[in-house]
Amino acid sequence: MNRLLFIPLAAWLYAGAAAAEEQRPPPPPPPRTTEPAPTPAEPRLSAEDREVVENLELLESLDEAEDLELLMELSRQED
Repeated sequence: MNRLLFIPLAAWLYAGAAAAEEQRPPPPPPPRTTEPAPTPAEPRLSAEDREVVENLELLESLDEAEDLELLMELSRQED
């Protein structure tokens, strides 16, 4: 009678141990390298593109100057 209880008990313990092994967390990933990511090279601008950028910068500075002139005019009107 003891043998009849021993076999299912042993099978149950074996199944529990196998299930416990399956529930182990996966190993940690390998450490990352500390090399910095390569930076993309700046695109070369054509002569036309450079001219557009320069004109844009000029227009932005003119816009800022107009804003300043408008603020100065408004402050004079308040006085």
